[in-house]
Parts: sequence; C-alpha cells; structure tokens
Amino acid sequence: MMAVENSLIAWDDTSVRASRLGTVLDHGDETDIERMVELVAPTANDVALDMVTGLGHVARALALSVKRVDALDPDSQILSEAVSLTREELKEKIEFIEGDPLETPFKDNTYDIVTARMALRHLGDGKDFVREAHRVLKPGGRLILIDSLAPPHHDLQGFLRNLLSHNDRSHVKSYTLEEVETLLEREKFDIDLIEIYPKENDFKTWASKLGERADNTKMIEKVLHGASTHAKRHFRIIEKNKKVVSFITWMILIRAKPSVL
Repeated sequence: MMAVENSLIAWDDTSVRASRLGTVLDHGDETDIERMVELVAPTANDVALDMVTGLGHVARALALSVKRVDALDPDSQILSEAVSLTREELKEKIEFIEGDPLETPFKDNTYDIVTARMALRHLGDGKDFVREAHRVLKPGGRLILIDSLAPPHHDLQGFLRNLLSHNDRSHVKSYTLEEVETLLEREKFDIDLIEIYPKENDFKTWASKLGERADNTKMIEKVLHGASTHAKRHFRIIEKNKKVVSFITWMILIRAKPSVL
C-alpha cells in the first residue's frame, strides 16, 4: 500500500472514521456495483482508478476485468481494512493508495476508467474532485459516478442532509441532478447516461451500522418519525405501530467522457 501526504484533516478524526466504516461495511452487497462495472465496459487492457475507494468493493469488482486498478482513499486505516478483504490473487492487480482525492498523486492522462461510488457525498468541493477525474483520464476514457441524490426542494435537501449526517459523520452533502450535471459539464465532460433509482433501506439494518450508538439510532428514528408529509411521501417513510420500518433514498448513476470539443 503506497502512502502520500493527505491534506483532508477531517478524515483523521477517529469518530469520523468509525462512522464512515459503519456505513461502508455493506456496500459490497449492493447490486449497483455490478451495474457500474457493466456500464463502464472494462477491457483486459484498461487501467482504472477508484476514487475514495473505502473498503475497495468497486476496485475488486473492476480488477476481475481490467489490467490494473489504483484504489485511492484519504484514510490509511480504512485502506488497511480494504487490503485485508482482498483475495491474494487480486492483490497483484490492485494498488491501495493513501491520498487526497482533490489533489491526487497521478500523472495526466493515466487512466482509461475512473469510478467514484459514494464519493461526492464526502467532499465539499465537488468541482476540484471532478477536475481531478478529468485530468487523470485519457482522451476517450470514461467516468462513472454513483451517489445519493438530493431532491430539487430546499426543505427535502435539509431533511436528507440531517438524516445522513446522523448516520455518517463523514457525510458533507448530497448533490442535486442539476448540480452534478453542472459540475461535469463545466469541467469539460460529456454526459452520455443518467440513471435515477430508489434504494430501499430497512430501518433496523440501516441504523444498526453504528450499533454501539444507541442514542444516535433513537435520534435517527426521531428524525424520520417527525418528517413532514412532503418528506414522508418523497422518501417513502413507512411506519407501523409508531415505529419506522423502512424508507428510501434516491440514487443517481452518471456516465461521462472527456469532451472532444
């Protein structure tokens, strides 16, 4: 595992790390990784970069089909967990690298593929993140993003930010479709695919990711239970016997390529 200087001081906060780890433990079970890999169309000669890799779920999925994957994350301890989860035969194809996703250690025009799954939500400056993705991509390369989607209503945006920050202290914001499109287009990407879909969350499973924080779980349930009619409808909050059963979060998948113009 290669290490470089990390300028994102917040990631060194142990409470942030514990919170983030709790939310990425189950990411590998989600079917959107398969969709992500399918749409990026990897080949045996491709070199890929997985930005803010977390526990490396996307990196391992890509490594089955490409020549090499660099898996970047600002947290060395999370990366150590990712290494331990990686089968020996894949370790030769994946290099886990500690580094700042807003200022990566890679040369221009290095990668055929850049992936970023649940990455933008951790970054206050999406512009610099997208600019870095463009810089390291080869001409004709492809970028694919998956993240939570903020609704185009200020009251619902505030509700979502409050909800997700209770569950994950490393969460900064979710972007609207307009914001993501603007980020990509301003940094000279051409979008060729957008998919928006609901992700159903069983409340007990979702809240138990940080099981030792019982008070926090109660706070999350209070946030959901006290949601406005607008929020309950948009996020499909289901309650039974005054207990929250489930809700959805909206997700966005975008594929883009560096503009030829």
